[in-house]
Amino acid sequence: MKSVWMVTFEAIPFAKVGGLAEVPTNLLVPLSKKGIFSAIIMPSHSPVIDPRAEIVERLIEGKKYVFEKTMYKGIHFLRVHSDFLDDSRVYSEDVLLNKVVDLAKALPYIFTWASDLGLVEPDILHFHDWHSVVPLLKAKEKRGEDEKPYLVYHVHLLVRRKLDWATIEAAGLRRDWVHKAYLNGKTLHVTLREVFNSVEGFAEKLGLAESDQLITVSKSYLEEDLLGFLGRDVTRRGLVVYNGTDWQYETLIQEVLSIHRDKIEKTVGNTSNRSSLRKYLLLHALGQLPKGEPKIPDEKIKEYILERVAPPFREELKLDPFPFDGPLAITTGRLSRQKGFDTMAEAIEILLREFGEARIIFLVLPVWGGEKYVDVLIELSREYPYNVRVIFGIAPSVYKLSHLAADIFVAPSRWEPFGIMAIEALAAGCPVVGSKVGGLKETVLDIHEHDIKGTGLLVPPDNPYELADAMRNMLAFMEASNQGSLERYHRKIGDEKLLSILEEYLDAGEIIRKNAIDRVSSTFTWEKAADMLLEAYSRLAGPNTKGGV
Repeated sequence: MKSVWMVTFEAIPFAKVGGLAEVPTNLLVPLSKKGIFSAIIMPSHSPVIDPRAEIVERLIEGKKYVFEKTMYKGIHFLRVHSDFLDDSRVYSEDVLLNKVVDLAKALPYIFTWASDLGLVEPDILHFHDWHSVVPLLKAKEKRGEDEKPYLVYHVHLLVRRKLDWATIEAAGLRRDWVHKAYLNGKTLHVTLREVFNSVEGFAEKLGLAESDQLITVSKSYLEEDLLGFLGRDVTRRGLVVYNGTDWQYETLIQEVLSIHRDKIEKTVGNTSNRSSLRKYLLLHALGQLPKGEPKIPDEKIKEYILERVAPPFREELKLDPFPFDGPLAITTGRLSRQKGFDTMAEAIEILLREFGEARIIFLVLPVWGGEKYVDVLIELSREYPYNVRVIFGIAPSVYKLSHLAADIFVAPSRWEPFGIMAIEALAAGCPVVGSKVGGLKETVLDIHEHDIKGTGLLVPPDNPYELADAMRNMLAFMEASNQGSLERYHRKIGDEKLLSILEEYLDAGEIIRKNAIDRVSSTFTWEKAADMLLEAYSRLAGPNTKGGV
């Protein structure tokens, strides 16, 4: 294999809305280092062109397209410009389907002009999420009856999006196009109309039927969520490639101390242990966010929040620090139903009735549509000013510090395909209390099953009582270990497994932290993920998939 192209709507460093943006770039960097030509094709999402970029202008069906080629970490980025593709709103419904169509129309011509664009003809064309399904169809039409390039469809988040014929035909695809597709366990010669009707227009089902291989982000997500919607074909053709992280514990420590060392020494003295980092964060750093933090990209939701906040919020959504130190739980993510922050808010009210010394910090990204979750968290912080703080928006100065200072990380998701936030926490040596769903079941090793080799606790989703118990048990467990004294916290720990571990290993907290760090470095780096990807690609040429569809 000499060349891989990926097609995506977002990729760092050019466009990031969610976790998807991290994946194409970070998967291709290790491939590029192995000598594989690696390219990412994506909408520009901006009319601005880097003056250092190579530019090719072409007319496609009478419409002007500009292809902007730049390099980043060994990857060839081809950002495609058109009137719709230049719109800065990455996923706005106002322009989204027009962006899908314009990118789809451009893709066959990128094949034709590959040498002019400085690209090496691909062996693999890899498409990310439902937005890339129509471009996948155009690539397949261009490929014709040839075996290559192989077409890979990657599901990061199942959204059950239905496509319409207007979008498909606007991309130049015909209903009577006869080609091979994979339906109900068989490769058939069918029309596009027959495929579309068979899958009821669902983009993810169409991607499965028309690609040579499907990839998703965890075994649990494949065998539960995707199987339930996509059917048996997904188990026949689906493979798992984990996401990864570039977080490394020692590097995190160095980064945090490079920013905060002087202030830590002046305020709490010791920079060598996590207890000092926690005290500094809670009593000082939270109340000293620099200018411009927290940053909320969405002005509409920012105004909504500003109209409603009260102490412990200050001007521009800055915060009062906590008055006292205490066992710390943090959580991160977008404010959406998926993430379960409303369930966590209920759990916190239960937790604080029994464990009033707990401290909780939400580091969350508010998005329009999540107003009710904003309201829940504002009310929670108002009701518990000694226990709860909410950082609405991006706060780089304390984000990694919070992970190093925390005693536990809470991942209360209702569903979670993979959960990069959990492996970031583990990489920072922070045990995870999470929902027993999707990828969290594979990233977090439940102490109830793995004993002293575990990395956290898993609980049923959407259950505030069990979540509250797990948070209390794990916070008390970690604090007893931190202080080297089981006696004070014995009654707070209602979990016999945790108690027995502490009785045998009083430094169990540090052991669990080390397990977490080792878990990530052994399994969830981007280099490991890239190895899984290469293994998946290699199976395309195997006896079961040769010739694709």
